[in-house]
Amino acid sequence: MRNGNEHFVTCGQMKILERRADEDGLSYYQMMENAGTAAALAIMERIGSGFPPAAVAEAPSGIAAMSVKHERRHQALIFCGKGNNGGDGFVVARKMSESGFCVHVILVDGQPVTEDSVTNFRLLENMPVQVTDMTENERVLMYMRVWPDIIVDAIYGTGFHGSLSGNALRAAIYMNKFKIGESAESCADIQPARSAPADAPRPVMFSLDIPSGLGGDIVDEQEVDVNSVRADCTITFHARKPVHLQKFAARYCGDIIVADIGIDEERLWSV
Repeated sequence: MRNGNEHFVTCGQMKILERRADEDGLSYYQMMENAGTAAALAIMERIGSGFPPAAVAEAPSGIAAMSVKHERRHQALIFCGKGNNGGDGFVVARKMSESGFCVHVILVDGQPVTEDSVTNFRLLENMPVQVTDMTENERVLMYMRVWPDIIVDAIYGTGFHGSLSGNALRAAIYMNKFKIGESAESCADIQPARSAPADAPRPVMFSLDIPSGLGGDIVDEQEVDVNSVRADCTITFHARKPVHLQKFAARYCGDIIVADIGIDEERLWSV
């Protein structure tokens, strides 16, 4: 569908496209792999990782670019839900770790429950990725000792409805506090000042598909949870969703990148 010159699909249409793609040979697992890989490439390009522009342009096929190592080990903090959005986050964690990042995954709602997210979570087991479960210690964010360069929000995707609560609300508040200023000093109430370099800028925040707390089909600002994550950049998959086109969403989505995950929409609608 198009709104002016802006291509978008509703959440319902996206589910249909994913189902048809799976039936056509592009598995749900491969779509998750493509989404996480493309997101990791976009994040590293955004922060100036030194990837050749061609490698990023080829995502998700440019997976070989992940072997490039960073001169400085950036700290990445990735908040993952227990559904498929969290699964996308696990792929991002794996790809960024392979590229030399120090990666810390926070399980917001506990262990993953969908098949593909479980598979991708298990792939992290033998990697140098730290994993913390908020369901085991809901106060864990109060004791974080590392100042992240990058924060990735992979808690809830476009299918989310209602208001944030529990650990998801705690995580969103934690992430949003970084938006109050540009330096470590201005965020001293979040983490011990000694954990951050004096001149450290605030982390760059990314949301996968949609900032957690928004609904993909929302077009009325009154339906928005004011505690929704406020990202610097949202990496959405295949196409924008209706909420991405709303003026009020800009304060939550930041810049929007549309990542190709291998779906041939034009052909699949004719199947």
